Amino acid sequence: MSHRPTWDEFYSLQRFGIHPDLDNIQRFCRRLGHPVRAFPSVHVAGTNGKGSTVALLDSILRRAGLTVGRYTSPHILRFEERILVGGEMIPEAAVFDFLQEHWDFIREHGLTFFETATAMALDYFRHRQVDVAVVEVGLGGTWDATRVVQSLVSVVTRIDYDHTDRLGSTLEEIAGDKAGIFRPDRPAVSFRQRPEVLAVLKSKAQQTGASFFLAEDLVALSSLELSPERTTGAASLTHTHPPIHLRSWECPLVGSYQVENIMLALAAGELLREHFPTIDERAIKAGLSGVSWPGRLQVLRRRPWVVVDVGHNPGAVRETLRNARELWRPRRLLAVFSALKDKDVAGMLAGLRDGADLTILAPLPPPRGLTLADLEAQARQVDWTPRSAGSVAEALRLALDLADSEDLILALGSHLVAEEAQKMQIIS
Repeated sequence: MSHRPTWDEFYSLQRFGIHPDLDNIQRFCRRLGHPVRAFPSVHVAGTNGKGSTVALLDSILRRAGLTVGRYTSPHILRFEERILVGGEMIPEAAVFDFLQEHWDFIREHGLTFFETATAMALDYFRHRQVDVAVVEVGLGGTWDATRVVQSLVSVVTRIDYDHTDRLGSTLEEIAGDKAGIFRPDRPAVSFRQRPEVLAVLKSKAQQTGASFFLAEDLVALSSLELSPERTTGAASLTHTHPPIHLRSWECPLVGSYQVENIMLALAAGELLREHFPTIDERAIKAGLSGVSWPGRLQVLRRRPWVVVDVGHNPGAVRETLRNARELWRPRRLLAVFSALKDKDVAGMLAGLRDGADLTILAPLPPPRGLTLADLEAQARQVDWTPRSAGSVAEALRLALDLADSEDLILALGSHLVAEEAQKMQIIS
């Protein structure tokens, strides 16, 4: 019998990093008998908002009576969160059955953790006979392992600076890489982003032979109201016949940036209606109200408010701080922050320096997490000396000691920060 690896052995594949080509995933798909040919996909790229958009689409499509596979990354508490069918996580036994069957091949060809997880998801979706999969890009688009999917629609969320060492140092370069998911004779949709980003997306669509749409031309949102509990509004979808008019809808995802993601999800749904006519008013309303996507301005405690957000680049940190102030209107905003080594930490710290009333830095575990000394050195680069603690849990306890009932504690910077916050008994 072949070796049945452990979680530690599976996660050890992360040491292989990222392969900037598709050779490994294509080789794995050939071994598996090309599972991507068994179902169509919606492919979602971007810098911020990918996961929320995937979760929204998954929820809408399931309410339309479809069997939906969902693939996202990274996870917060457990690996199985990444791979869902019908809203249910892949069983742990299925994870290890797959790894056991293919472990020798994985090791022989030096497959990365993400390549292996992607192949696992695609194989599981075929096994479960999904009608459609909603797939989040891991990094970029052009050379991401998920690019092997056969997409009906390509979606690009907000593009900002992140992974500049791999994707390029300008927004134009980053946009060009992410537009690598566009497919000939298939629609691609985004929204009115920065002019230089939009110009690249339109150009890449023309070069690829994709039809490019702006979400604003497919969906009209109105009567928007944002609160700490929900986002509500009305919507009209008029591209496909018959048109859909939602006099009211509500969604538990909060923050102004979620309005963009809701609009994109509705626009993608509008483009999918010709393939899946059961996407109707009822499915959209139920999908929006029933979506679950933890870690995005997620409330863990009240008075003082404790909110967690996985934003991990400067643009996301700025938006999260702004939304936290506008939604909760706290007397003071206390931030608990940490980050991984491959992020623009100085840029995020500059945002916290200017946007939070008090910040507590905390280390994350190796090999990817920053030490406290690393964080403090990065803070000095932006002429700042915030407070510090020995762990995320210790930082949260210190923030709770310092906060009063009118304050808000915001834990952010990484999925690992969200994981530690959600594990804390004192909060949950």
